Amino acid sequence: MPGEVELPEAGCRISAEIAASLEGLPPLGGRPDVAVVAADALAGQLAVRNRLEGERFRPLGLGGRKKLQDFFVDRKVERALRDRVPLVVDGRGRIVWVAGHAVADEVRVTDPGKAVVILRLKDLGGQG
Repeated sequence: MPGEVELPEAGCRISAEIAASLEGLPPLGGRPDVAVVAADALAGQLAVRNRLEGERFRPLGLGGRKKLQDFFVDRKVERALRDRVPLVVDGRGRIVWVAGHAVADEVRVTDPGKAVVILRLKDLGGQG
């Protein structure tokens, strides 16, 4: 970080940038294409990958773990598209962000005065 990765097979690009805090930044919440996570909650380097069989994570606000498969069903993500949803994971393999859908509870921002990582999902506009 900072950096970006292009995923032509998914038709998108994911970027990551570090900010010293949320103070002075425009509001970023409520947008599916942007995720803000606590920098100090991340372990090691971030990576982007597809889902794994039986994988689980803790969506923000759920209070418990959920199978990624069930999460997609609840969100009404079409079966054919589920394998194309990029997952941002940290160095321990924990899901940080289901791109375009949900941030993991473990990396939520609890102190807006601390460093954050801003993740952005950008459509490639039919490329790839």
